[in-house]
Amino acid sequence: MSGEGRDAAAEAGARGDPAGPGNPAAAAGPGATAGTTLIRGGTVVVGETVARLDLLVRGERIATVGDLAGSRADRVVDADGLLVLPGGVDSHVHFNDVFMGTVSVHDYLTGTRAAAYGGTTSVIDFSNQVPGGTLTKTLEDKKEEARGKALVDWGVHPVITRADEATLTEIPEMVRMGAPTIKCYMTYRSDGLLMEDEDLVRIVRRLTEAGGMLMLHAEDNDAIEANVPRLVGEGKTAPIFHAWSKPPEVETEAIRRIVAMARETGGRFFIVHLASPGGLELVAGAMEEGLDIRAETCTHYLVFTEAMLEREDGIKWICSPPLRDEGVRQTLWEGVADGRIRMVTSDDAAYSWEAKLYGKDRFDLCPNGIPGIEPRFQILYSEGVAGGRISLLRFAEIVSTEPARLFGLYPRKGTLEPGADADIVLLDPEARWIMGQDTLHMATDWSAYEGIEMTGRIVKVFSRGELLVDGNELLGTPGRGRYLHRRLDVQ
Repeated sequence: MSGEGRDAAAEAGARGDPAGPGNPAAAAGPGATAGTTLIRGGTVVVGETVARLDLLVRGERIATVGDLAGSRADRVVDADGLLVLPGGVDSHVHFNDVFMGTVSVHDYLTGTRAAAYGGTTSVIDFSNQVPGGTLTKTLEDKKEEARGKALVDWGVHPVITRADEATLTEIPEMVRMGAPTIKCYMTYRSDGLLMEDEDLVRIVRRLTEAGGMLMLHAEDNDAIEANVPRLVGEGKTAPIFHAWSKPPEVETEAIRRIVAMARETGGRFFIVHLASPGGLELVAGAMEEGLDIRAETCTHYLVFTEAMLEREDGIKWICSPPLRDEGVRQTLWEGVADGRIRMVTSDDAAYSWEAKLYGKDRFDLCPNGIPGIEPRFQILYSEGVAGGRISLLRFAEIVSTEPARLFGLYPRKGTLEPGADADIVLLDPEARWIMGQDTLHMATDWSAYEGIEMTGRIVKVFSRGELLVDGNELLGTPGRGRYLHRRLDVQ
């Protein structure tokens, strides 16, 4: 790791020491970013360029990128030997999520802390419409949850659970309030989340008119409701049977219906956590046809296979859609590399070990989800770039630029172009380490990413020009994160 040349005042500011002579950043108050920072001599990924460049930050924004030899700044960071990358944008996280009899342990403090350590400087959380509640209330609730806690910038995807006229009438207001991406589930009837196809059509028509996009959890509910009781009745209750209850065809059938909806409505669709080759083929065909459909996959589908469900602690890897075989894992990597899959998110759903143990004797009682907000950025570098599967440019796209573009944050987020927020990650590409519970900062008392040999490690993280993470030290003040008012660029 490279060192950092700074005078005594800048050293104090970086540590977050109280205001004092020569420390303008501290004098401006907690979380302030007054003054300039020069990140010198790193390998910068900006636009379509990967080159040894300097980057000047002024206040909260990127001012200049180029050869800045001779330039002066209040703080100089020596990035020789480091990669200088745009801060990660994770558009799929679940904070304070009530699901399957429990609540996720990541809230806006612990979740954004883990995000910061993992190089993610913007997150978009889901907020479920509660029984009898309004969509506006879901957004208000999230703002209250984040108040005084959020360490990085954050946005909201409202989740519709009731498609009555009152809810549909609120859709344009959600778009105006900066939450233009609304999610629905095609399964989970018992959790009150299932939306039938005719309701989805009504929702997407209103949403498209308002300038928004419909996100869908694509699994065929009828098949699941037939498979789960059959397997349980046959005594097939171990974690591996979770995958049996939701074979790839379950996802493919739901995506087939989504493609039909896109043809019928001309709406804008986004498929979350794609994990089936058949689904990938349908999405790719739909894009070629000119339909407005895009898809993501998630970190865990690129790292693990269903073999993890055969382990004694297999409940750790119960998620939906389920993990698949090695062939599917490789196919998903190919989709990521060639752009058929637009981005990779964490789908962070962090439940305690006590909660995961609900499913120790029956897979269908285990809360579905894997904590992954912190591993995502570094895992994708290690397995993707260092592993020779994707280029450094493609890496920046899938972890930052593409989610920023598709979810209404670009060019404010997702790039190191001048004028963008100074969300910057410095990563040592040669560092070797072991990922696991002891080397991560998530709030869970267990890790699905235990014992993985890593290449590449984050050294520093800046959020809007403020040094947020310095090595293993968190410097940001809880509550500094801001609500991200988003607007889609509808072509």
